[in-house]
Amino acid sequence: MEGRRQFLVICRVGDKSLHPEWIAGPQRNFDLYISYFGDSPGRYRTDSDYYEEVKGPKWPIINRIIEENPNLFQRYDAIWLPDDDLAMGTSQINRMFNLFAGLGFDLAQPALTVDSHVIYKELIAQPDVIARYTNFVEIMAPIFSRKCFDQLKDTFGQSTSGWGLDHLWPVLLSYQNIGVIDCTPVIHTRPLGGELYKNNAMSPRDDILTVAAQYPDLNILPEHEPNKFRVYSAIKIKLRAPYWARVVARIQKKLNKRRYERTPRYGAR
Repeated sequence: MEGRRQFLVICRVGDKSLHPEWIAGPQRNFDLYISYFGDSPGRYRTDSDYYEEVKGPKWPIINRIIEENPNLFQRYDAIWLPDDDLAMGTSQINRMFNLFAGLGFDLAQPALTVDSHVIYKELIAQPDVIARYTNFVEIMAPIFSRKCFDQLKDTFGQSTSGWGLDHLWPVLLSYQNIGVIDCTPVIHTRPLGGELYKNNAMSPRDDILTVAAQYPDLNILPEHEPNKFRVYSAIKIKLRAPYWARVVARIQKKLNKRRYERTPRYGAR
């Protein structure tokens, strides 16, 4: 391992993982923890700063990694937990982390390109926007400040698929310092239901209800009106007054939805 890096990426990876392009460039500012669930022992050992091989779904395994390595995460200023089907280069990840830290986010994610496989269209990258302050990030690629990671890590084992956690986290954070980083978008290359879903019996809706049942005083269901996606403000490349930032963000959200619906998905051209 090279000298201390500021950030950490933990990824559950299979035999089709795209993580090699994450580390292909020079001078990365992050370490990589690979938790491999594929069928070729030792396959990605040399790609990683930390390495293990274990079967099982993403979030319970990450929860176990945290429990077994309680001091590891104190070395890093932020931790990213992406899926392995995201296409993104080293310099882009470096910039994403630097923006995350510089903008003071506690919880955020990179936006998605317009040709990605998308569940939430609101997460598609907005033109001429650096980042948006929102009330939601998806479980596909959340980034946590160390403080936020310490606050939320005990929730990671409460959902097999992770569904429900993305609606719980903003409530526990009082909707503060949450965002989407638009100027470093990733390509989500596969539709929902990848290798981990196929190899592990998971029901997203059941997991949402399971998480909700553990917090009876909180309404975290996605159909609950306060939980619906909101953009509070946007940091534009051309600076605007705060009021206009909110107005422009709402307009861009509608335009972006139309743009997404007209664009073929990655791999479906």
